[in-house]
Amino acid sequence: MTCLCEGQDTALAELVRRYQHDVFRFCLHYLKEFDTAREMAQESFVRVYTARQRFDASRQFRPWLLCIARNLCLNELKRKKAVSMETLEEYATSARDGTGDILRFPGDGPDELLMADERREMLSRVLETLGVEARELITLRFFQKMSAKEIADITGSTEGAVRTRICRILAALRDKYSACRDEL
Repeated sequence: MTCLCEGQDTALAELVRRYQHDVFRFCLHYLKEFDTAREMAQESFVRVYTARQRFDASRQFRPWLLCIARNLCLNELKRKKAVSMETLEEYATSARDGTGDILRFPGDGPDELLMADERREMLSRVLETLGVEARELITLRFFQKMSAKEIADITGSTEGAVRTRICRILAALRDKYSACRDEL
């Protein structure tokens, strides 16, 4: 990003190469539509280029980029008046191989596969009970594997607030669904 700020326009191609898949998956979580997510990912890089002079080099690039992508996605959702996130099952389809099978360990037998499917379905139902903000935090933390600091940068919150909120969400889910967890 420093090279791009210094006028090396070829640096944008390197940023796109490094982050295009992350940004696309991130947008797909929000928008659920492949083509729209691809458009928002592309627009994110256009915005990076146009806002390159406003980038603070003391901050990390990835959270700044994902913040841009998040704002674009939220604006698109407002425009469509549909505020929902990708379900866990749709998320899992991105982890499928060419045959459509979910990638698993080769030693998985039918009973393990059935139990994994049941867990995934239960987790999907649990995530659907969360509000949009809580689901966003859980998605960023556990599916995007982002740190509390990165999430705070993206959501415009503080790191401590993000940690506290995630802890409370998980505790509430643990209390509410402890009986279901024992069944699986």
